[in-house]
Amino acid sequence: MPTASGCGCWPARSPPWPPRRDRKLGPDDIAGGTFTITNPGPFGTLVTGAIINQPQVAILSTDGVRKRPVVIELPDGSDAIAVHPVGNLALTFDHRAVDGAYASAFVAKVAEILQSRDWAAELA
Repeated sequence: MPTASGCGCWPARSPPWPPRRDRKLGPDDIAGGTFTITNPGPFGTLVTGAIINQPQVAILSTDGVRKRPVVIELPDGSDAIAVHPVGNLALTFDHRAVDGAYASAFVAKVAEILQSRDWAAELA
């Protein structure tokens, strides 16, 4: 049955957004969840080994974004070094519930979307 989120993904008792900035997240707010996204990046983390909150099956951690030298391909096919913002995504998952190939494909797809989308237009 669809809920306030419009897709039926979240229970009607606790809207998923806006995030709980009042630091009053209770057990009922996370009951029935299967996947968590955590963002320790604002604290300057490089790679976070997030721990799954059982019975959930996975947690995706978005770590700090920093400018780094990266190799880019130029229109003529040659390579160059440029400075780009780079961040890490770390996925912790329960191998009993999720196959590693699917988990890796998921992280690769998220990374592809983050790298290829025109975020300036999206956020305008």
